[in-house]
Amino acid sequence: MTKRAVLLFGAGASVEYEAPSTAAITAEIEAQVMADEWMKASGGDKAYQLVKGRLQTYLQSPDDVNFEQIYHCAHELSYMFPHSAGAMNEFRPLLPAFTALKEPLDERALRALCGKITDVIYSRFSAACDGNPLALDPLSKFVEKIRRTHVTRIYTTNYDDFILQAAPDLYTGFPNVPAPGPQQFELRKFWDRLDDASVFFLHGSVHLGFPHPMPEESEIGDLYWFHSRAEARKHARFDGSDVSRMDGTQVMRTSVVTGLDKLSRLQQRPMSHFYASLASDLMRADVIYVIGSGLTDLHLNSWLREARSLNPATPLLFVDYWNGHFLEATAFDYHRKEILLFHELRVHAKGPYGGKRLGDHWTLSPDGTSAIWDNGFQGFLAAEDELNDVLLRLKFDH
Repeated sequence: MTKRAVLLFGAGASVEYEAPSTAAITAEIEAQVMADEWMKASGGDKAYQLVKGRLQTYLQSPDDVNFEQIYHCAHELSYMFPHSAGAMNEFRPLLPAFTALKEPLDERALRALCGKITDVIYSRFSAACDGNPLALDPLSKFVEKIRRTHVTRIYTTNYDDFILQAAPDLYTGFPNVPAPGPQQFELRKFWDRLDDASVFFLHGSVHLGFPHPMPEESEIGDLYWFHSRAEARKHARFDGSDVSRMDGTQVMRTSVVTGLDKLSRLQQRPMSHFYASLASDLMRADVIYVIGSGLTDLHLNSWLREARSLNPATPLLFVDYWNGHFLEATAFDYHRKEILLFHELRVHAKGPYGGKRLGDHWTLSPDGTSAIWDNGFQGFLAAEDELNDVLLRLKFDH
């Protein structure tokens, strides 16, 4: 096959399988932080309350505060404390030279809080993989449909394994054979298998962990794949050295990537390879599906923008949910997602460009290079005939 398809899955694609929403995981994290004895002993519970309270006061709406914002602030604040006088310059964070942290916090409490947040995320999403109430057959059929005609490259920002449950033979960058122990990332094979049907977990997975003791051939901080989610859960934490950033601060190693500085966290194996591959695949794609994305990951938007900047533009299908038909739901209110959809992904299906309504839930852009589905991922999977019609109407010039 010479045609290539890239599918980028976001959180909205998994919520319908009862993976926790942002609000739900935020509430779960808060409950566990407040109840955990180590959080109380380390001061992590007080750090959580202080960070949340300050954000609620600062943001326009107290309800806007979510776990990624809290994690980001806790993580960054943990590097605002002075280092030892003898620290080498490249290991001395720069911003403390201009700011002084006056809050009643300490580094241990903030680091403990960050660790607890990632632990809750990992365990909650791992449990969700076993609790899915929906059949995965529609997802299996959709993936198989694309695989029949295109080299299929799937990227997901979700930690769950619903896609792998639906298509177990997809290549992940790790050996695709069940094994009782940890499996190492296939550094050479990954770049030799550029035409394999694959799914790559850009922001980590509930199958990834830091094996201990370390395998002989591994390097400090290497993430390994565990076939068993339960086994992976035992190795989710890393308590060794962090990953250095150029401003002298560091990034805590985690099996799942969260917070607001995700690009820094992708500078480790295997995520760095997944991100590089995403850029390559997007620039070679014949069609792109963006499914359930709120477009909040700017490091992904930048490559979607590049692919859509090609001449001719790579056709793009954007699958999400709006309360009503897209053209009607966005007639007067244009929020962050719609603005990014218009400017970053160049989906000009609104404003002065207009848009053509197709059926009950599709909108085709006037230039014919993009289309929007507005009735959620499960509705999209159930409407194969409508998808086929839209694909016939899209302009495939390359």
